[in-house]
Parts: sequence; C-alpha cells; structure tokens
Amino acid sequence: MQSEAGVSAFAGAERGVAIVTGGGRRVGAAISMLLAGRGLDVVVHYGSSSGGAAGVVRDIVSAGRRAVAVGADLRDPCRAAEHVFAAARDLGPVRVLINSASVFEDLSLEQVDERHCDEHVSVNLLAPIFLSQQFMRQLDSGSCGHIINVLDWRVHRPGADHLVYTATRSALASVTKSLAQQLAPRVQVNGVAPGAVLPPEDRPGWHQQRAAERIPLRRTGSPGDVTAAIGFLLDSGFITGEVLNVSGGEEL
Repeated sequence: MQSEAGVSAFAGAERGVAIVTGGGRRVGAAISMLLAGRGLDVVVHYGSSSGGAAGVVRDIVSAGRRAVAVGADLRDPCRAAEHVFAAARDLGPVRVLINSASVFEDLSLEQVDERHCDEHVSVNLLAPIFLSQQFMRQLDSGSCGHIINVLDWRVHRPGADHLVYTATRSALASVTKSLAQQLAPRVQVNGVAPGAVLPPEDRPGWHQQRAAERIPLRRTGSPGDVTAAIGFLLDSGFITGEVLNVSGGEEL
C-alpha cells in the first residue's frame, strides 16, 4: 500500500510534478528543494520574490530535475490557482500540492481593517481551497496524490497576538481534516504546524527569546525540521487528516 500511495508511486518515469506556493523563499524554498531531491519536477510559485524563485529553479535544474517559476497573486485566489496549474501542464501531472504561502501580519483589534482581513483570508485560506480544487480537477481517475498544508503551532494554542492570521490558519486546519475525508481514498491531505523554525526577517532575535521562555525543548528548529516532517507524510500511505506539529512543544 505504501508503494502505491507514497511519492515513489509517481516519481521517476512518470516525472510526477509538485507545486509549492511561496516556494521561492524561506521555508518554501527548502520544501521545493526537498521535492526535487525526491525525484519530482517542481512548480515554484511566488508572489513578489521573483529573484528567489528563479534561484530555486536554477538549483533544481542543476540537480537534474525540471522546474518552472510562476508568479501569481493569491489575493485573487481563484484566478491565481488557475494560473499556477496552467503553468504546470508542460511539466506533467501534478501529484503533490504544498500550500506554503502565507500572509503573517500582526495588528491589534483596534488596528484591524477590511483590507487586513481580506488579504489574510484570501491568501491563507481561500487560495489553498481553490488550489486543491484545481488539483482534483486535473487528477486522473486512477491516480493518487498528496496535499499538505503548512499551518502554524498557534492553531492549537491561540495567543493574544496575530489575531486574524491565527484565525485563518485555524480555519485551514479545519479544511485539512474536511478534505482528508472528502478526497479519500485517492488523495491524502495533511498539515504540518511549524513553530520557531525561522525568525521573521524584521525580528531576528525573537525566536531565541521564545526558546528561552516558552519552548519546552529550549531550542529553535530549522527549515530542515519542516521538510523532514513533509517527507515523512509523503512517504506514508496510511496517514491522512493529521496535523504534525514541528514546534519543539510550544503548543503544549
């Protein structure tokens, strides 16, 4: 069963394809490289990081796989999903979808406005839904696949900060479990919920403070911890509807 549902079933001669949203920078770039290393061709989606996406594509091609960078504004989620999957057609059938892109902005209740809410809902929730819809529309009737949503440890223990962001991530965790039931047995749908694996670019010392104060393991993680979790889920033929925490226990 594992050989039928795991990545090995659609990598190799068939040259299965993976799509990674936000795949040109930070954790998304590490995920793109993981999938290429596992024998998949990769569609590297980007919002504004065209240079980073181009660099990831070069690295993947140098490693012997095919890759393409595609820009799409996930704030227009339905159109973006169609555009991303259109870009994948020349590479082949998409068998892995990693919804990694997100908006991560912290505003207090007093500061929250309609723009802030619309952007978070569109990018963090609706885009993964419409991308999953496109994924199923192109999936052959006899084929299997994986959808993995990159979430956040906050879905298990919301705090006072990142109000709208956390709400959208929690909603996507619910969607993950619903789709795992709706799309079975052909598609396994899971999530990974990272914690302090890569600090925000504007707060480089934030994760070390979190490690000292809140993380039971008293250390931070790395993008490699996230890719290891994704690799584990891709290798499994008997896990669906799960959210795998990669947080050092911060959600406890």
